[in-house]
Amino acid sequence: MKIIRKYEFVDEAAANAAIDLLRDEEGNLTQSVVRLGFIVKTAGEYDEEGNEVTAPVLAEKYAVDVSWDGEPHAEWEEHIVFPTPLGVHSFGSSSQRDEYAKTYCELYPDSEYCNPPEITEE
Repeated sequence: MKIIRKYEFVDEAAANAAIDLLRDEEGNLTQSVVRLGFIVKTAGEYDEEGNEVTAPVLAEKYAVDVSWDGEPHAEWEEHIVFPTPLGVHSFGSSSQRDEYAKTYCELYPDSEYCNPPEITEE
């Protein structure tokens, strides 16, 4: 079974070192990996000529998503994060998204994502 997990590292070099642990003898990745980098938290602002007025605000950590074929590697456990499903990136399989959302709600049962407000008609 494929499992989606999201990770944060102090920088790109630390992420690359962890990703290298996922290579086989020929140097090929054994898992599906997406390097998201430093995610934009707040977009920058630009004037009508395209000049930057306000710089974008980036996350402090380097993000990587992995679609594991089986259980995630133990070496990655210390870097795991659970942004509200599914963050800024998602792999294509709905079963993977469902598994991630289920795990998220098990870890954060009081989250508004897991307990959406009831819609009332006025």
